[in-house]
Amino acid sequence: MKTGSDLQATGRERRLLILTARLSLDRRTVAELQELLRQKIDWDTVISQSATHGTTGIIYKHLLDISAENIVPAEVMEKMRVIYLKITATGMLFLAQFKQVSERLAEEGIEIIVLKGASLIAGLYGDYGFRPMSDIDVLVHEKDWPRINRTLKELGYRSAEKDLERIPPKLARYDVEAHMQYYSRNGTCLEFQFDLLTIGIGMKDIAGVWARSREKELDGVKVRMLSPEDQLLHLTVHANRHGCMRLKWLVDITETIRQGDEIDWDLFVEIVRKEKVEVIVYCTIDFVSGVFDSQFVPKGIMKKLKPKRYKSAIWKAVWPKETLEAFHGRNEDAITFYFYRIFSGWNLLNFVLMGRVNDKIEYQIKWLIPPLEWMSETYGKPKSPGLLKYYPLRVVDYKKKKKREI
Repeated sequence: MKTGSDLQATGRERRLLILTARLSLDRRTVAELQELLRQKIDWDTVISQSATHGTTGIIYKHLLDISAENIVPAEVMEKMRVIYLKITATGMLFLAQFKQVSERLAEEGIEIIVLKGASLIAGLYGDYGFRPMSDIDVLVHEKDWPRINRTLKELGYRSAEKDLERIPPKLARYDVEAHMQYYSRNGTCLEFQFDLLTIGIGMKDIAGVWARSREKELDGVKVRMLSPEDQLLHLTVHANRHGCMRLKWLVDITETIRQGDEIDWDLFVEIVRKEKVEVIVYCTIDFVSGVFDSQFVPKGIMKKLKPKRYKSAIWKAVWPKETLEAFHGRNEDAITFYFYRIFSGWNLLNFVLMGRVNDKIEYQIKWLIPPLEWMSETYGKPKSPGLLKYYPLRVVDYKKKKKREI
């Protein structure tokens, strides 16, 4: 039996997983699926890999829709039904917990934008069991964090790593804190972020993300959700950041294009170019189109997004086709800018692929040699020449970060 996210098998099981990784099936797909089901299928592999890739609920739905319970062994249908119900129960629990938090934050006048799984269940999938969640991702304003942190504590949430009561002083304009995970007493995880893309350096226009967001209802509570353009951008960058290792992330992308709100493609191109992520968006969408053998984005738009040839070549060298197709793509490296990886080859690749070199060099210099104001606030000492003796601590901090990374 294959385990993990390995989809190297090129036979019937892989084809079944790809065919069913969508919300609706056209006649041709139904016919191919029915023919496939008449052949010998390793159902243990299908169940284990679909569970890993987060598509069991959708497969179960499709098998019921085409009356496949007359072909598929009863014990297989039962195993899928149990997984589907567990995903449903977990999703309902997560959203019930989140509802309590979102209501309290609304009372405080704090805006939030719900991201990924929770927003997709509400606006796209329409069924808790179709889209598994391991947490609920939320975009918030940095200025609101002290009040958010206080509210979470009052509701019994605890920080997974550090209790960030206030935002640390910024070294550079695009300095941004990474994800912050908070857990409820029963283990529900809420993950907060101040930047949509979380690629190591803040977006150039995070204010635009907020301005384009829309108020919608999630489980009876009014929250903000991303515009269709920012939703697609976020899902695409997130999938590439994690090496496209889960089939559910690809389904998120394709169904956002096919079933979601209408996308303003010219606006999408404008946002992608402004954030300098053309190579990520183009190459990831091109890969997804190849997996599903379908052109999801208009050819004219893909032409506008197409990066320079050398960038595509580098991207394909970092994420070879055979590795991506096996769902073993490299995680994080080259996309995420690590300001403390000063002499890292990955950072050099990041400069070439992602651009914004001036912003990143400024960031790195200020991280090594911060201004006195930053040193004073960080180390809690008066601003004076005496702070100079604390600069060697920057080297210690650097080594600690490298050690944690290793």
